[in-house]
Amino acid sequence: MLDYLSHLYLPGSVALWSAMVFALAAVWGYSLVLRGDTGALRFARLSYNFLAVSMILTSLVLVLVLLMRDFRIEYVFQYSGVDLPGHYQLASFWAGQKGSFLIWLFWGTLLGVLVKKTAGGAKDEAAVMGIYTLTLLGLLFILVRENPFVMLKETPLDGQGLNPLLQDDWMVIHPPIMFIGYAASAIPFAFAMASLWRRDYDRWAERAFPWALGGFLVLGCAILMGGYWAYKTLGWGGFWGWDPVENASLIPWILGTVLIHGLHMERTRGRYRRANYVLAALVYLSVLYGTFLTRSGVLADFSVHSFVDLGISAWLIALMVSFVLIAGYLLVTRLGQVPTEQIEDPFLSRGMFMVLATITLLVSGLVITLGTSAPLLTKFMENPGQVGPSFYNRVNLPIALLVALLLSFVPYLTWRGTEPRDLLRKMITPFLFSLAVTIAAFAWEVKEPLHILFVFLAALALAANAQKTLGKMMAGGIQAAGGYLSHVGVGVILLGILASSAYDQSTKVTLERGVAKKVDGMTLTFTRYIPRQGREKDRMEVAVVDRDGKRFFVYPKLFMNERTRQVMVNPDIRKTMVQDLYVSPIEFDPGQPQLQLAKGETGRAGKTQVRFVGFDLNAEGNAMAQMAKGGVVTIGTIVEVKQPDGTVTTVKPLYRLNPASGQVETPPMPLPGGGAIFVSGINASGGQVQFQVTGVSNPARLSIDVTRKPLINLVWYGLYVVLLGGALSTIHRLRQSMKREQIQPSAV
Repeated sequence: MLDYLSHLYLPGSVALWSAMVFALAAVWGYSLVLRGDTGALRFARLSYNFLAVSMILTSLVLVLVLLMRDFRIEYVFQYSGVDLPGHYQLASFWAGQKGSFLIWLFWGTLLGVLVKKTAGGAKDEAAVMGIYTLTLLGLLFILVRENPFVMLKETPLDGQGLNPLLQDDWMVIHPPIMFIGYAASAIPFAFAMASLWRRDYDRWAERAFPWALGGFLVLGCAILMGGYWAYKTLGWGGFWGWDPVENASLIPWILGTVLIHGLHMERTRGRYRRANYVLAALVYLSVLYGTFLTRSGVLADFSVHSFVDLGISAWLIALMVSFVLIAGYLLVTRLGQVPTEQIEDPFLSRGMFMVLATITLLVSGLVITLGTSAPLLTKFMENPGQVGPSFYNRVNLPIALLVALLLSFVPYLTWRGTEPRDLLRKMITPFLFSLAVTIAAFAWEVKEPLHILFVFLAALALAANAQKTLGKMMAGGIQAAGGYLSHVGVGVILLGILASSAYDQSTKVTLERGVAKKVDGMTLTFTRYIPRQGREKDRMEVAVVDRDGKRFFVYPKLFMNERTRQVMVNPDIRKTMVQDLYVSPIEFDPGQPQLQLAKGETGRAGKTQVRFVGFDLNAEGNAMAQMAKGGVVTIGTIVEVKQPDGTVTTVKPLYRLNPASGQVETPPMPLPGGGAIFVSGINASGGQVQFQVTGVSNPARLSIDVTRKPLINLVWYGLYVVLLGGALSTIHRLRQSMKREQIQPSAV
């Protein structure tokens, strides 16, 4: 035991273990309240508050050791480094498996403090908070086992660094927001299960609705950030690749969309009373299932995001199965007792179209779940595999068409039913708008019948809901129009997805430095290679003259990650109102030979001969003495360069190494007649030096992928509108609740 403790950083570990103890105490206290001991309520509340404090302290300790770069701690060593800026050092918190569970628990416990205040009376609070604390306890068991405060036996001078793909400002804020959404998914689940447990079926929807809507908004915001990060960072030209980790957030969001509509129906019309219990369970269970798929290691060979197996598969399965059993038991034994009304709505009614929309979205969620699970479902086959993006696109296209169709009619339908003649009369203006958009799309280049139908229905959904939004705004203010405004955003997104994905134009081209080349009506010239400067990565400058004669520059990046030796690419994007010019590097040939020479050996760069004479260990002071002091070590090399005219010049390229940071400097040494030579590496065991010679051989070449992405901004703008509409709807519902409870806004 003492040996185990000696390998733990106690400030963080003690806070984490304390959280476990207080979580168990809170569950026990709330269980006593449910058994009639109302005096235990204070004990349960205090225990939960101490749980929250413990999680805050645990998180604070990890933040501090990361900012202090305390490489004694294994997690700090694995995901940070001395050369990381402070905000990326902070992002190391959630870069790994353990840190991501901790940030999830951090947000979950803080949200629980607010849930405690909105759960209702003592028995209501005990049931809701008891189940909610159980959801946190399951994650705590995993985190205590995978302690993020394990210490190394020896203290390294530097860490392994943060994955360069994560060194992006969007990734500093995207994961924390994502985990707020994951944590919030447990709140409607807790309200639903508590309602079934206590057989109190009338009040949970009202209290759970703001949490469900808030979780939907936060998760949607995180998906927007993740999509934009992928688009601007990964270089493959898209914003959604149907990767399992992407799907793990999309599935709960789709199910959450159904849930908020169902809860709204229950609150306003008394509908969906049984379905909402199932939906609340599915949203939370889908988060657990997505966590299992992406963090157990089962998809390590199929996902660029998936974590490797750290031995927590059994724990994740146990966590998931536990809540499946809890939800299954309560649904099977209680759901039949929930009073409900038989739906007898006519076909052309709002209620019937809500049912159809629910079924459509559930089918989409199911299809995406099955596709994401393909590696798991085929694991025991001879050739396990996964489905590609084409599967998701093909299956979801008719679903998107149906969603657009339903959204087009809903604004004009009533609960009692609408006559076809009245419906058509109300839709004349949206129909004419949609027809005009479709004709314009056809004149542009949309010729496939299915795509024409897609444009027509998406534009119809946009126009119908925009008309209804304006009507609601005039009648009750913009907040009353939040739901319809979100539907406007869906129509905008659908148009953006079709235009940017099905009608993008991509051309792969190789540019020789200084030589202009025509590409899709533009003139491109690779002008120069710009080596890294500070934290700015290696860039290639490409001059672009567009069809209108306007000249500008793009700077795609292609660089080597010094820690992992991986080649990384970042595109450059030139944005306009109607399209993006997306330039992604494929390959860079510097046209400059690398010569690996031992002492006395000669190599050739073009017509120039290069002979390595030997090392100069006193180029900037004694190298051995510098190494003993831990300072910057400078190793000089002596090189004879013979030009084509027979002239021989001796140059002394330098190789400087900073042991503390691991950074290397190799300043280029100019050559007579042009060009330069520098040391690009040293093979100490073989006594060889790798030299890079520039400007004396073949011209540099850059291969790039040039893509026009028409109307891609509609995707981002549409999602903004969806989230804005959801936020307005949240404010509107809260104000309505306050009016019903006769609470003045100033008193809140």
